[in-house]
Amino acid sequence: MKQLLSIAFILFIFNFQLLGQPATNLLKGKVIDQETKEGIAFVSIGIEGTFLGTATNPDGYFELRIPEEHQSKNLYFSAIGYQNISFPISNFLQQQNIEIALTPQPYRIQEIDVAAESKVLQRILRTASERIPLNFFSVPLSMKVFYEESKSVENAVSKNVKSIFDVYDAKGYAKPSWADAFKSRSYQITETQPESQFYTFRDAANSADEILEMDVARLSNTILSPKLLNDYKLKMESKTRYNGDSVWIIAYQALKLDLAHTGSFYPTSFRGKIYISCKDYAILRNEINLTEAKSNPQGRSLAVKSNPNTNTQRNITSGYKKVDGKYVLASIDSEKQYTSAENKLIYESEKVVILNVATNQIRIINGRDYFAETKPNESFWKNFVVPSR
Repeated sequence: MKQLLSIAFILFIFNFQLLGQPATNLLKGKVIDQETKEGIAFVSIGIEGTFLGTATNPDGYFELRIPEEHQSKNLYFSAIGYQNISFPISNFLQQQNIEIALTPQPYRIQEIDVAAESKVLQRILRTASERIPLNFFSVPLSMKVFYEESKSVENAVSKNVKSIFDVYDAKGYAKPSWADAFKSRSYQITETQPESQFYTFRDAANSADEILEMDVARLSNTILSPKLLNDYKLKMESKTRYNGDSVWIIAYQALKLDLAHTGSFYPTSFRGKIYISCKDYAILRNEINLTEAKSNPQGRSLAVKSNPNTNTQRNITSGYKKVDGKYVLASIDSEKQYTSAENKLIYESEKVVILNVATNQIRIINGRDYFAETKPNESFWKNFVVPSR
């Protein structure tokens, strides 16, 4: 009997405490783009005149408890690139799930605190990096790749080489990093169409390693490294449409000029633009402008011992596409101009187009085929057409 009385007393005290607490109302909902109907991430939501608030998750959903004493106030919604809006909280108290549509507006940097803007953009880039294994193929895959390299010396064409090579990636984008990409990727040249004779190692060697290092999503380095984000100046250039997707275009500039932040041993400037999908935070495009005091003819990530190229300027663009519901590299374009050790002005361009991607019936390749030893197949090249991108 004493035990029952004790339990009854505890329940009475618990119920009394609940009755003494202020009543709250839990609001659940989603914030969407009025034009695209897609969820908007990291929208600031708050009760006007208080410090109470929350933010939407990466898909635009939120939950917020409204204390009884604030239920007569207004609820505001604020996000970079959208018009601010507020509503009486009483409008939502009887609704199970609410939907708020924000209207896009031109981005004006002078209207937004730079420090606050940088935090939001860092959060977008960090989320994009974290979601690479979810958005991209994270299984073994093979790609058939078209590669073209052109070179001119003092404005006279000296080289034009086209080739087809197969790439095998044992892990896909499951663990994006420079080391993992180098260990997991192998390739073999299957077709080549040289239009000039080879004379040096650089000319003979296929530069697939360097061009594949420009796949920023696979390496998840420089601007997509969460550890380095504080060392970039970030700016929201616009929120727009790109290939049917609503995207953030974020401009960036490295404040620390070293190998980790630029992928180059001797950088003098490093800036670019990255396109992030507002819907799923997938990386859709990355543009890089890099200048270097000097560079190694074998690659920008290598140190120079002798006879360096100087005054190097590079423009690199990497694009991505969706295949069977997952993203993967679509193309890479690279342009480079520099002064050679012989004091000649050199212009080089490289182009990569992914012809197809397979995750079933994969061709496993061991090692790297650094030299184009395959004999040209005139019949193949006569009928080959580079697909549009």
